[in-house]
Amino acid sequence: MKILLIEPPFARFMGFYRYFFPFSLSSLSAYLKPQGHQILIYDADHADHPVDMTSQELLDVFPRYLEGLQNPEHPIWREAEEVMSEFRPDLIGLTYLSTKKGAVETLTRTAKRLFPEVPVVLGGSHPSFLPESSLEQTGADFVVMGEGEETLSELIRYIETGDTRYSDILGLAYRDPSGSIAKTAPRPMINDLDSLPFPDRESLYGLDSYRSDDMGMIMTSRGCPFNCTFCSSLWGQHVRYRSIPNILSEIHYLQERFGTRNIYFKDDTFTADRKWVLAFCEALKRTNLSINWECLTRIELVNKELVLRMREAGMFNLKIGIETGSERLLRATNKKISLDQIKRGAAVLNELGQKWSAFFMLGYPDETEEEIRMSWQLIEEIRPTYVSMSILVPYPGCSTYYELLDTGTLGEDTDWNLYDPFSLNANASLVLDPERFRELAIQTMALVDAYNLHSQQDSPRITKIEKT
Repeated sequence: MKILLIEPPFARFMGFYRYFFPFSLSSLSAYLKPQGHQILIYDADHADHPVDMTSQELLDVFPRYLEGLQNPEHPIWREAEEVMSEFRPDLIGLTYLSTKKGAVETLTRTAKRLFPEVPVVLGGSHPSFLPESSLEQTGADFVVMGEGEETLSELIRYIETGDTRYSDILGLAYRDPSGSIAKTAPRPMINDLDSLPFPDRESLYGLDSYRSDDMGMIMTSRGCPFNCTFCSSLWGQHVRYRSIPNILSEIHYLQERFGTRNIYFKDDTFTADRKWVLAFCEALKRTNLSINWECLTRIELVNKELVLRMREAGMFNLKIGIETGSERLLRATNKKISLDQIKRGAAVLNELGQKWSAFFMLGYPDETEEEIRMSWQLIEEIRPTYVSMSILVPYPGCSTYYELLDTGTLGEDTDWNLYDPFSLNANASLVLDPERFRELAIQTMALVDAYNLHSQQDSPRITKIEKT
């Protein structure tokens, strides 16, 4: 079967370079190719070259995405139609992030116009949590819910043989013969991650246009033991790990095939198991794999010994979610850390001269202006190397989404195209006037840019958000 897997466009409309390759689609392709399928992975969000943008610039260019959705003659849509027409697939799969709702709908309409009989399958977080509305609104035929490798593989076998007993396939949503939407029971997670092949980077459309470091995204585990209210994850809280030799083999492959030297470990919480991390670092040091790498972790999970051991193995940057400077919000979001823990962890990192990025959000449903100022007070105190501030997006599946659903803030008519971490339309606040929220968001992003501009100086300072 000829299978076309598509990453819908979003950042590309705004002239922003989305680093790396479409990881989930490449993972699916790697699982399906040994079964004899011909696969093309088309990343419609892949731009030609990296472009740096400040937080303020990201706010400014977001409307270009909305404009692109309304322009059927946009070059991106013409390119997508050309790729579909030239490849002539037997099945089309789309990964669906909430913000890309309009892009998914446009691509599905194009697919159905060109190839009315070709099934369109949706996957990813949004349709996994909202399968019925996803099928109704897009006109797609199937939703693969949750972890997709086994479900999509089984669905393809049924389609190839003409078997329409889709109720036998776990983790699937579909239209039954009456036209109603049916869902099957969830599929158990894959326990042996070593049984999965490395993501298929070779089947990328326009492979030569990717940089070597774009290939350097690796996932060593699936799952996160924490349960923050603003996070929606398909992997669950039980963490499943690949073996260390298996990971090292992928790194070796990336170096030999693409010349990759910078690796980003995209695990939800890379240091969740301290013993595993130490063992991995020791194994990496014993190889001749000279790489630089960064990862996501939590502030309370780092200490001096761990940071030094990771750095000896090539770690150059830590990405850490701090989220807020409000003790109350840290409790309300189930972050399970305190301001004291944040300050102690930051002190360790700064004492070691460790480069680290602190991630914050504003726009929690009941966040006050004073609590936004608390975040800036905390930034001044902990002094990270780099600050990323985004607007909270209540993606389907997270606790905050269901909270806002109960209040009527979100509903079936929610325009998810407006909800992005850098969209001024993404306002989940229940306490701030919309215009005041907009003003605070713009002012906060300006402060982020000012901080990052001067963060390499000895005494980076920021301007307080003043009450008005």
